[in-house]
Amino acid sequence: MTTASLLISIIVFATSGTAEETIQQYSYAEQLFKSGDYQAARREYKRFLFYQPNTEFTDVADYRIAQSYYYQNEPDRAERLFHEFLAAHPNSPFRFQSQLMIGQLQFDSGAYSLARTTLFELLHINEHTEVEAAAHYLRGWCYIHTNDWNKAITELRRVDTLQIDTSQRKEARQLADMLLKETLLPHKSPQMAEWLSTIVPGSGQIYVGSVKEGILAAALSGTFIYLAVDAIRERRYVDCTGIALVGWQFYWGNRINARQLASEHNKNHEQKLIQTLKRQAKAVSP
Repeated sequence: MTTASLLISIIVFATSGTAEETIQQYSYAEQLFKSGDYQAARREYKRFLFYQPNTEFTDVADYRIAQSYYYQNEPDRAERLFHEFLAAHPNSPFRFQSQLMIGQLQFDSGAYSLARTTLFELLHINEHTEVEAAAHYLRGWCYIHTNDWNKAITELRRVDTLQIDTSQRKEARQLADMLLKETLLPHKSPQMAEWLSTIVPGSGQIYVGSVKEGILAAALSGTFIYLAVDAIRERRYVDCTGIALVGWQFYWGNRINARQLASEHNKNHEQKLIQTLKRQAKAVSP
């Protein structure tokens, strides 16, 4: 906060508390907030609340203070203040935005299930179309991050059905269309990969797309079988037992490896889709 701003603040708050001056005090804090000087705005809102604790702008000031901490990357403090806001201002029109912000903070922390619950509760009490759209949109992203594509499409479609003229509606429509198109991802069944390698060692890896690993596994399995049969033919039973034990361990590991490769294949494709959706979201013009 500059020296000039501080002097202006002192002059403003030193005057008597008329309605016009109250609006001036509040407007000054709002101006700082909208300019992006969140720390200075927070000081002004707190000073405003100290001198004017019972005005019509009290709930807005409390909400802005919580927002300022969010924008300054202090999520824990911001979430605590949003919860306190809901308790202190149960009838404020900003209570819906406050709960939406709590859901956003939970989403940012990776608590997708908790965020979905918070937003679900919000949808049952909300009275504003834009907040409803934002809640469905955020729930859609929660489902995207948990790879529940059908539910994500459903939430994003709900945004599109709401009569709002915002870039978010266009974005939700495009994301839903992309998800619908990409839902049939080239997934590989881990169970199928495991059973294929059980029947023919290496075939599970080839099914997943790891051709070199599959050929190597098949070659090594064939080598163990040849050595075991050769030992039996020459009556080297002790050697045959050792070869069989080593070969069995390799055979079992080959099955597990095929299953893991399938799971990793699916995970990589899902992560690529999520990254594509994120790029698409940023590309939508406001």
